[in-house]
Amino acid sequence: MRRWAIFAPLAALIVLTGYLGLRLGQPLGDTEIIERAAARYLAEVGDGAARTDCAATAHPQARMIVVCHHADGRTFSYVMGDRGEVFERSGPQA
Repeated sequence: MRRWAIFAPLAALIVLTGYLGLRLGQPLGDTEIIERAAARYLAEVGDGAARTDCAATAHPQARMIVVCHHADGRTFSYVMGDRGEVFERSGPQA
């Protein structure tokens, strides 16, 4: 058996692992970040909350700030990072 036949599967596995590592390290898109913040908002508020209550805008120290306005007048805000992490959360505020 030739030496390359032994190492070809190992080389393919290394290339695949490198590709997956690069894909996982990519920052999320704006829509995905807003969806994560909206899901957190829905989990915190529960009844009467909808994904459409949330809107996003740029933030000087982070990727964006997502602000969700509940129908009863409360406001929730989430400062989001590149990978969907929440840097700062505030709410509910009247």
